[in-house]
Amino acid sequence: MAKHNEKVNPIPARTWNWLGVNESTLNMDMPVVTAYRKQPVFQRSEAVKIGDIGSFKDTIKHLENQLEAGVSDSLSHFAADSYNSGYFIEIEAGKKAETPVVLQYDLNEENPVLVDNHFILARENSEITVVINYLSQEGSKGYHNGVTRIVAQAGAKVHLVKVQMLSGDAVHIDAVGAITGDQGRVDCTLIELGAQQVITNCKNRLTGTNSDGNINSIYFGDQNRQLDINYVLTYQARETSGVIKARGALLDNSQKIFRGTLDFIRGAKGANGKEEEYAVLLSPNVRNRSVPLMLCGEDAVQGQHAASAGRLDEDKMFYLMSRGLSETDAKKLIIEAAFQPILEEIPILALREEISGYVKRRLHHVQ
Repeated sequence: MAKHNEKVNPIPARTWNWLGVNESTLNMDMPVVTAYRKQPVFQRSEAVKIGDIGSFKDTIKHLENQLEAGVSDSLSHFAADSYNSGYFIEIEAGKKAETPVVLQYDLNEENPVLVDNHFILARENSEITVVINYLSQEGSKGYHNGVTRIVAQAGAKVHLVKVQMLSGDAVHIDAVGAITGDQGRVDCTLIELGAQQVITNCKNRLTGTNSDGNINSIYFGDQNRQLDINYVLTYQARETSGVIKARGALLDNSQKIFRGTLDFIRGAKGANGKEEEYAVLLSPNVRNRSVPLMLCGEDAVQGQHAASAGRLDEDKMFYLMSRGLSETDAKKLIIEAAFQPILEEIPILALREEISGYVKRRLHHVQ
């Protein structure tokens, strides 16, 4: 059986090796990729064309210049060459998809391995939301490795929502790469709640003048889960703007590395970027590492970055407990409230409620 044995999620600019955040090492058996037998297209819109990605290779080759996606080169090529599910999703110029396109993947004993490869093309002045939901049965040791690439042409708006609620013994490797044209916008809402090992990467490159891009994220670690997260916003053109916002909670013996980078390329005059990450630590045994990074090759920009981690706010706890809540219920309420602004970015009410219920169940052992 082949093995993954390589460096993944390298930080764009290296720091001291002893911090252990420059990259991570993935060392595990690579599963045999067999057919994924379920139909993942859960919901589609009339304005959107959806087809097997293999039928659009020439179109993709023409468009993917400047696109960068993957936690490593080899894993990106693996997803592109060995996928067992992949869709090309296109919306015509000037059209707006009134309802989201929804893909739902369910891993189980019959479908334990998913390698998905997707390409989203939003033509000029179009608008689309794509939701991809990953689930698995408890006790089925699932494996997911996926790449989603996005091209938003001039004036187009794309909202990608990825929700990962895999079982506690699954492996989840996922990457997103996007480029945005003049006055375009790409927003990514990334919800990482499950799996034993999580390695995720999102690179949003603002290539067009006055383009926007945001990465909003929630992560949750408990038991012995390991999370490795790497987000990069690259400001390449004039008057671009974008925000990285992450909220997380760590319990038990979980571990997390969060790398968030704002990269202002020379020529990005007037660009405006902000990054903020906040982690709630609910156990003295968690290991939390955060690397807020700002790279600047242009002087006429505005950038802010910050990361904070700690126990729950004692004033908030006192206020809630003085209103009759137990200490445990107060903790749960504060965590749910921290997640809520990002959950509200999800356009499907039923999915928001499913996520809220999932988080509440996972918080049942908070003390």
